[in-house]
Amino acid sequence: MTSVEDADSLVIPCLQIDPNVELKEVPTTGEEYLLKVMKERQKCVVVTKCNKDISKFAKNQSRFVEEPECTKSAPDALKPTLEWQNIQVADFSEVRMYISRMRAKKSEHKIQEIDIEENHIVSWKQFFEESSPTLSCVFGLKQAYFDNGLEMLTNSLNNIKPGETIGPKTGQWIYAFLACLTLPLLSDTISILRNLARRCAEIRSHIKAEDENAIAAVAPLNVFICLISRYFRQIDLADK
Repeated sequence: MTSVEDADSLVIPCLQIDPNVELKEVPTTGEEYLLKVMKERQKCVVVTKCNKDISKFAKNQSRFVEEPECTKSAPDALKPTLEWQNIQVADFSEVRMYISRMRAKKSEHKIQEIDIEENHIVSWKQFFEESSPTLSCVFGLKQAYFDNGLEMLTNSLNNIKPGETIGPKTGQWIYAFLACLTLPLLSDTISILRNLARRCAEIRSHIKAEDENAIAAVAPLNVFICLISRYFRQIDLADK
């Protein structure tokens, strides 16, 4: 009889085969098939090694993605508290759940068909300026376009002068795109999100805590840094 300790062992076979089962060239039962598979597996080496010279393929490759250095930290007066960040994540989660429910019912609603060139900067700029980030509009975008759109929005932040912040409409579009991203994220999407968070941190670093509108100016920046780091799990970019 198997003891409790033995039953919890990871080395106990998942499938037991009767010792009387014979090995056949053409299995006719489930146990005969398992026995044949096990015998064939025993003939294989434990570790498979590549016997080809891959140096010529890897010459220009790197195991690591080089990221820009971290931007200097914002003054404590402009950093969000952990409690505030938790509230933003909770609210964002509710928004995403609502969007998920609406997406499941989108056949019942009128959806705008959005036709846009994926990598055409002028087309994206015109789209963001002339359209509003409503669900009917966002649902009209192909999911494959979201990375392009987020990247265009991130690049547009390069035009923000020191001391200024993200405009309301740009902020709405960024939030809408973040809310509509599907999980799990692709590696390219993660890279774009990290660039966005770093850009927001850089913009925030130029805002002085003593400025009259400093708190309002850093609000959207703090939101995006928070969501990317806390909700999308890029924890190393989070405000501590």
